[in-house]
Order: sequence, then C-alpha cells, then structure tokens
Amino acid sequence: MREDRAINWSHDLLLPTALFAVLGAMSWAVRGCSGYGAMMGCIFAGVLWGTAWWFMARDPSGTQSRRYTSGWIILALTFGIGISGARGWAQWPNFFEGHLQTNASTGAFVPISPAYGFLWLFIAGVPWAGIGACMLAWCGPARRLAWWAWPIRIACGIGGAWLAGYAFNHFPEYFLPLYKSMKAQYLDIETNPNLRRLTNDSRSAITHLGMYLGFLLFEAGRRDWKNVTLISCVGLVNGVGWALLQNWAWAADLWPGVQFNWWRCWESSGGISIGIAYGLAYFLVNRKTAPVDEAEHALRRNGRPNLERFGVYFGLLLGLGLSIRNGLKGWANIYLGNEEYWSGVFWNIVGPVMLAGMVAIPIMIWMRRLPKDYAGDVFPHAYRLMWLALIVQNILAQLVTGPLSNRNEQIFSAYYLMLLAVSGWILHGVHRAKRDGWA
Repeated sequence: MREDRAINWSHDLLLPTALFAVLGAMSWAVRGCSGYGAMMGCIFAGVLWGTAWWFMARDPSGTQSRRYTSGWIILALTFGIGISGARGWAQWPNFFEGHLQTNASTGAFVPISPAYGFLWLFIAGVPWAGIGACMLAWCGPARRLAWWAWPIRIACGIGGAWLAGYAFNHFPEYFLPLYKSMKAQYLDIETNPNLRRLTNDSRSAITHLGMYLGFLLFEAGRRDWKNVTLISCVGLVNGVGWALLQNWAWAADLWPGVQFNWWRCWESSGGISIGIAYGLAYFLVNRKTAPVDEAEHALRRNGRPNLERFGVYFGLLLGLGLSIRNGLKGWANIYLGNEEYWSGVFWNIVGPVMLAGMVAIPIMIWMRRLPKDYAGDVFPHAYRLMWLALIVQNILAQLVTGPLSNRNEQIFSAYYLMLLAVSGWILHGVHRAKRDGWA
C-alpha cells in the first residue's frame, strides 16, 4: 500500500485554495454580467479554474508526482462547469424572505418556510460545481479505463439525468414546494408566471443533480475512491456554501438604505465557495505521492505528450475564444447598444480565428512533436500560459464592468484589480517554488 508523502500545507492546501477562491471571486461575479450569463458565463470561470488547477498540480518533468495533472483538465472544467450553467436560480432567493412568488409583476406570493431556500440552494450548488469535478476526475484515473467502458461512464451520467427528470415530471409533488396545496396555481401558468419559472429551474437543478449522482455512482462502482472523494467533496462543500450564503438575501437588512449591487456580491461569494470546494478537494486527492509499481508509474508518465499538448491548447482556445467573443459583446451592449448586432459582428471575427486555431494547433504539434514517454518538461511555458488565461479574463472583466460613471461599477472594477494582484502574487510564488524544486 502506498502512503502519501508528508503534507506540504502551503502547496497542498493553502495556496491552491486561496488561488481557486480568488479566481472564483472575480470570474463568477463576471459570470452574470453583460454578455455572459448561463453557459457562457460558466465557461468564463471554468477555463480559468481549469488552467489554474493544471498549473498548480503539474511537475516540470515527464513523470508527475500528483495524480490529477493532465492537460485535459482545462477542457474538463471548461466544459463541465459550462454545462452546469444551463439553468437559472432567480426564483429561490425569495424563499429566504418567506415568499414563494407567484406573479412578481403584481407582487403576488404565498408564505413559505425559509428552510426551502437552504434546501434548494444546496440542491443547486452540488451539481453546479460537482459536474465539473466529475469530468476533472476522468483526467486522473487510478487505472486506465478501457474504451468500451467510456460509453457506460457517459451513460451513467445521462441515465441519472433522465431518471431524475422522469421522476420530477411524473411526481412533482415530491419536488416542487407546496405543490399539493397549490396544484391549481402551478397548472395556471398564465396567472402565475413565476411558478412556471420555478418549475423550469427546479427541474433543471434536479436533472443536473441526477447527472452528478450518475457519474458519482460509476466511480463508486469501479471503486476509484479518490475520484469518489474528489466529486463528493466539491459537490457537498459547495452545496453547503451556497445554502449558507443565501444569495445575500440578508444584505438589504444588514445594511438598510444602502443602494448597492448585492446580487453581484452574491455571485462573487458563490465563486469563492466553488473555489474553496476545489481547494479542499485538491488537498484531499492531489497531494504528492510516489508511484510504487510500474502500472501506476506508467499512468504518471507523459506517455502521449503530443496528445496532452493538444488538450491544453484546445482547452485554452475554446475557453478563451468563447470568453473573448462574449466579453466583446457585453462591452458593446454597455457602451454601444444593439447587442444582437454586435454579437454577430464579433462572432464573425472570433469564430474564424477559433476555427483557424483548431487547424493550426495539430499542425504545430506535428511539426514539433515529442517522442512517446518523453522524460522532459512537456510544457516549459506553462507559467506563461497561466498568465495568458489570467490576463485575458481580467481584461474582459474590466470591459464588462461599466459604465464607470456608475459608482458601483467603479468599486467592482477596483475589486477585480485587487483580486488580480493577489492571484498574480500566488502564481509567482508557486512558479518560483516549482523552479527551485520544492513545490
């Protein structure tokens, strides 16, 4: 049995957790800004978290000392967290005030226990962070998954989502708040439009939770306990974090009369919660270890360095390309108006560039291909790639924070600059530690 090496509290826990939390504070706040929202906003955050995890974890050598170091992690978190963004959450915060809104335009609501708010933010928070963790887990297997097992793994997630959706559609009384006493109102969506939105958001949350549990069940079935720990930790920690944060429904009472963008404060703290969840998971499953047999040693080697290079470059191209296009659209919406027109203009520019990049990446790798089982540093420029992602996303954050004539926007602009300084300081320290051989 292999034992973990002595814990380096700084590089195993404190720095990863701090970095993921700081990046989440900025990127998740931007998630709901002009040009973003839904999946595109989550992709904005996902590519930054994915790049940071990859950079923090990897050794500058052919054989890795941590389990989850693959370059495919960037794409995994970009896509996994992006999927989670395909749903809303605006109907649940009112639960904390004891209101179940039926028609917001007329102020109509029925009383509800605030406990429903905690419950639904937990249900939403688990898969919102957890689906990305499921896909991250695929990038660090205890043993390689046979090709024929991949369809089973995917089917577990899709099947879990289908079963959860089926249960929700056929037994809504077990999911929708106060459904038994309000069935007529739930069915009358013309009079009660907020109940229609609540139904849609709740169905999506339950479906995503089913997907998360399906993927988790597969990892438990093959007894990959580190994958189980990774997925469980991220989901549960963020579920609890989001429930406790309460969408900042308490802010208006804590600071009465203060006019501020509390919703974006909630978004930022929600990103911190996700970052802490990934930081704790990093500590639990991704500390340095020494392989003890040839099979595990082979898993830790860059057996296919050129394929991993493609994963890194493709993940960055996809995540940053979509982020740039939506950031420019958001900037145009703030300062020029006519968002749909500019959306098409920027897509016509960014889209061909991304397609050209998808063609150029494999050509570049082929022209400078590395031998199989390459023993050197596959990514000697990893530090520069990390800074590329950080700077691009922070420039976009400034573009969609405006107009700067608004005092609230000025505060968030300064806040993002402060977070950039903190994250840059952490990255520089980690880079120096890697260079000196003790990280």
